[in-house]
Order: sequence, then structure tokens, then C-alpha cells
Amino acid sequence: MQRRIVLTDDKIYEKNPEVGGTWYENTYPGCACDVPSHNYTYSFEPKADFSSVLASSDEIKEYFEGFAVKYDLLKHIKTEHQVIETFWDQPKGQWNVKATDMKSDTTTEDWCHILIHATGYLNKPAWPSVPGLEKFKGPKLHSAKWDNSVSLDGKDILLIGSGASSVQILPAIQPHIKSAKVFVRTPRWTLPSVNSKKGKFSPEEIERFISDPDSVMKLRLENERTLNSFFTMYMKGTVLQRQAREHLESEMKKVVIDEEVQKKLVPDFPVGCKRILPSGDQFLYAIKKDNVQAIYSGVKEITETGCISDDGQHYEGDIIIAATGFDTSFIPRYPIHFKGHNLQEDWSTSITGYMGVGISECPNSFTLAGPWSPISNGPVIAPIEAQTDFISEFIDKYQTEPGMHSMSLKAAACYDFKSYMAQVTQKMVWSDNCRHAHNIKPNWGQSSITWPGSTLHYLEAMREPRFEDYDFEYSGNRFAWLGNGLSQTEWDPTADLAYYVRNEDDGRHLSRSARTRVISKSGSQAPRELHRQAKLAAKS
Repeated sequence: MQRRIVLTDDKIYEKNPEVGGTWYENTYPGCACDVPSHNYTYSFEPKADFSSVLASSDEIKEYFEGFAVKYDLLKHIKTEHQVIETFWDQPKGQWNVKATDMKSDTTTEDWCHILIHATGYLNKPAWPSVPGLEKFKGPKLHSAKWDNSVSLDGKDILLIGSGASSVQILPAIQPHIKSAKVFVRTPRWTLPSVNSKKGKFSPEEIERFISDPDSVMKLRLENERTLNSFFTMYMKGTVLQRQAREHLESEMKKVVIDEEVQKKLVPDFPVGCKRILPSGDQFLYAIKKDNVQAIYSGVKEITETGCISDDGQHYEGDIIIAATGFDTSFIPRYPIHFKGHNLQEDWSTSITGYMGVGISECPNSFTLAGPWSPISNGPVIAPIEAQTDFISEFIDKYQTEPGMHSMSLKAAACYDFKSYMAQVTQKMVWSDNCRHAHNIKPNWGQSSITWPGSTLHYLEAMREPRFEDYDFEYSGNRFAWLGNGLSQTEWDPTADLAYYVRNEDDGRHLSRSARTRVISKSGSQAPRELHRQAKLAAKS
């Protein structure tokens, strides 16, 4: 953003003592990236020396810390400052922001013209919503709020959950604990492990990546093309959905031999309805260890000494680990007041949104990774970059039109967007019968607020903002940006006053499809069979 537009005074409020976000907060045993490490980077900022295919949380955090230092971002960040309330001042056309200085426990006040809510959706731990949690006398750990001072060695562990964090925690702790009882309420589709010994990069490979940037670029391109090639797996009834299900079921049954256990661990819902778990076979192997007992049930109550399963059995343990994920409701963590609204209350009734960035009728305000972002169906960093570019276009328009007071997303545009998303989502596996992190209710009965398209589809949709979906309010003449009749070129003593004279027509394409062909480097790759995976699966 600081490269694309002029930022005169920008501040970032960060509640944690350091940067890193979810990678600062998640320190549980086994915590690691679940996409190829070299592709969990900004598109323009590779990292050559990752130690493994799926890097640890420490390495990912180190990458983002280094990025902040390299681009001199830390001077803009107020750490240990938690925003507690925001107000839109209509007469002044600005936002007032209240935050708690967590070091001094005092309240600070600030203001801005443009407010971006980049709080994310993986930062509020979701504890099990069952009675008795406060009664348990032993340590209670949450995967998203880990206490590293608590030793697990030789302890009897009660592990609640079988999702993304649980499949990393159990294999990491199993060799060191006395026993583990794992509550598996819902089975998950798992991928074979790539983070065993063969998942580690050798010293020679790392040295080659460091000394030969082209080799890293080649790996990144191969990975990204692969990640962008299987989106149709998320569409109901496609060949790729059927093939993925057959393959993963076969792989899981190679690990889980017992047919009765297979019925409990192999899902009956489509692949991708819930997030697929990389290296999940390590979880399946760990469950088979002598000191691990799988309980195929949820937890309905917690006692002083353990957990009661849904079928009424009591299981005792020394430590409870809640690997139960996050509150992914998108409801803001603090009040956002504007024009008689509080977004906390509005979204508690029904989540709305626009392209992952817009808030209905909310002036000069945007979200990053908001509702309907493509956050569980392909590469995630590139879409966040696209959102930043999208928002930057609006900031630039605001900055270069001096008579502008505010810009607000039209309610009609937001309504139409949500209606269309609901319609298209019915064709996706997320609308099937499975409980997943983005199944938000009440929400018109809509099953998902994930972008119902591929990452590439989202990048194209975000490339050119639809200013017509916004109302622009002016406090002065809307043509004040024309100035005094002299151009920026004339005010620049080093500019070419005849820059438009040239030997050929090399101007920007006016056709959106033609511009897309240029951007996507059409013609640079060998032809592939279009929409191969989207063909409907043959009915048996």
C-alpha cells in the first residue's frame, strides 16, 4: 500500500506485543503452515531458506517479522494497543478511534479519514460451549492461546477436537505424554503427510534456493499452478470431486484398517466441505498408538476431573487441550458506530459484506479478509494483496479529489451481492450437510460466506473497482480536483511534455478481457484441456 499510493499519516493498532498475527498467537506443539511454505509468502517477496515443505509457525512468524523490518513498517505500528470502540463523525467526515494502551492500562484516542478493519478471523479462541469448563481443576489449554509453561510430559491428556490444530498437536505430543483421550465428534478428510523426513529440505537444496533465485521461482510457480488447478473439486458433482473423494478415502483406509473405525474416521460428506487437513495421516497413525484412545463423540459437560462424552461416559485427565478453533463469525471484536448503526449488532443479526472488503453504508471504512473472501479454497496471500490494491484505489480517489467528504457502499449493491453469492454457493460443496467454520447463522439460511469461486476468479473480480457501487458525498465542488488548469506533468520539472507521442499504439487495452489476457500472460503456456475437472461425474 505504501508503494501504490501516497500515505501521509498511517497508523496500525496491534493488540499483541509483536507483529505476526495468528503466527504470533499460535505456539502449540506441532503448529505449522498447511500450504507449501514457499507459497505462504507475499507474491513479490519470496523466502529461500524455509527448512521444510510445511514450515513451522516460528519460521512463518520470522518471515513476517523480517518483512516488517525490511520495508520499515514497524514505525507505523502501535503494539499492545487494542481498539475498543470506533465512531464515525459525520460533520467532520472522520473516524474517532478509542484504544487501550495495554502497557499502561490507559485509554488513548485517535482519529482518521479512512479506517480499515484488518482484525482477521483467526484471533478469537472458541472454547467448547459446554457447562463446567470453569470447574476443571487442572490446566486448561487452548490451541490458539497456548501456555508454554505447562509441561505435558507424563500427563494424561484430554484432547477435544479433530480439526486443523488437533491433527498437528496429537502427533507432536504423543511420544511424550502418559496417555491421550481424543474426542472426535466429526471426521475429517486428510491428506498424506509431506512433512516427514522427505518433507524436509536438505542443506544442499536450501543452499541452492539461496544462491539461485530462479530455482525458488520455479518451485513457487509449480506450487501455485497446482493450487490454482483444482478449484472445481469444490463444485458438486464434478469429476475432480469424485476423484478426490476416491483417492483420499483409499489413502485413509490404508492407515485405518479396522472397518468399524473407518466408518467413524472417514467422512460421509464431500471433500472440501470442511477444510482438508494436510499431513492428517500422522493424526491417524497417532490415534493407533497404545497410549492414545479415540472417543468418537463430542463433549457435553466438563467436571472437576475430566470430560463427559455425549453418551454419558466420564473420562478423567490431568490437562484439557481445547483444539476447538476460532470464533469465525466475522462479528467485529469492538463496536463500530456509524449513522445510527453498530456493526456488531447488525452482523449479529445477519452477516453482510461486499467482495471481502465492503461494509454496507459505512463511510470511509473497509475490511481485510472480510466476509466472502476466498479463505479456504486456494492460495490466500494473493487475495489479501488484491484486497489491499482494491482499497488503495478508493484511498487514492479520496486523496486526489479534494472536495470529497466520504464514500459509502450502497445498500442495494450489498444486497445484490449477497443474493448472488447465496445463489452461486448452492452449487458448491460448502452448501452440503457438514458443519464448518464459515457456516454462519442467522444468514438467510446461507451455508457459507466463503467466495464461491477460485482464487483466480477472485483476483479478476477485484482487479477493477466498481465505483458505481458506492455513494460519494462531497463537501465542496466535485470538480475541485481539476485545480487551476495546469497538469501534474507541467508541475513536474523532470517530466516529458510530449510523453504521448510514440511510434506505435502501445496504450492500455480498453477491453477488460484483453487486459486480462495480457496480465495472465495468455499464450505463454502449453495448451491444456479447459474445464476438464468441471465435467459432471458420470452417474454409476
